Amino acid sequence: TRRSISWLIYLNNDWNAFVDENGIEACEESQNGGAGGQFRAYCRKCSSNTQCGSHDGNLQVGWLRSQRSRHLELSENAQDDSSLESIEDYFEPIFLDSWVKMPSTLSGDMDNDSYEVDAGYGKLKWRPMSALYRIKNPINNHDESGFNRDLMMSVSNRKQLTTVVKYPNREYLSEPFGADSPKWPKEIDLEPSEFIEALASQLSDQSIRQRFYGVEDIKGPDVDIVDVEPTAGTLVLFDSVVVPHEVLEVTRRERLAVAGWFHEIQQPFPDWYGT
Repeated sequence: TRRSISWLIYLNNDWNAFVDENGIEACEESQNGGAGGQFRAYCRKCSSNTQCGSHDGNLQVGWLRSQRSRHLELSENAQDDSSLESIEDYFEPIFLDSWVKMPSTLSGDMDNDSYEVDAGYGKLKWRPMSALYRIKNPINNHDESGFNRDLMMSVSNRKQLTTVVKYPNREYLSEPFGADSPKWPKEIDLEPSEFIEALASQLSDQSIRQRFYGVEDIKGPDVDIVDVEPTAGTLVLFDSVVVPHEVLEVTRRERLAVAGWFHEIQQPFPDWYGT
């Protein structure tokens, strides 16, 4: 998977953009033009100076709702010179790292004597697993949850085989997981809502689970709806990964547009994959 920026250029020069608040066309000249077919986007306000969509080739799969205080300066007419403090919501992007390097188990249980690791000519054999994370910044680095700021993954048996992976710019919010993890659904074809529920179940902290929203969730809090009329010459650019979108019903004539995509480079397989 990879991130894509989608673009649209509308070609209709006689599209009806003159509609009043009740949906009634405002002038007779617009009766022969096209109508409907607006591009609708469901947008969230991302925290400032934060990268959305993808990070280091990993796709964004959700949002974490957080709060911060903001100081409001009083007007000159106020009797008091102090400032007011308000609490505002903001959303941080949550990314899915699908190349977490973990030892591959052959059989048994990690918690008993039957657990084995294939050393393969004296070297461990690895398997890719996934983990959820957010980008560290001065705001979330002091999060109230107190969750571990680095991903410290250890798998050990009697030989105390341990691997530790650390990423200095990431705060991992889950333990590594895969399709065979206990909390992951056994079904192969998951609906988008089921996939988000499965991801949320992997989050290690309950307060974070309660504040997690999937990127396709358009009914969650603070979603801004933006409609764009398909009039000739209008260029629309949007991140198709993190901006849920749709085209409203065309009620008259045909809507014409040219569409395309700018794709990021596909994330390469790590050199340890398959070894």
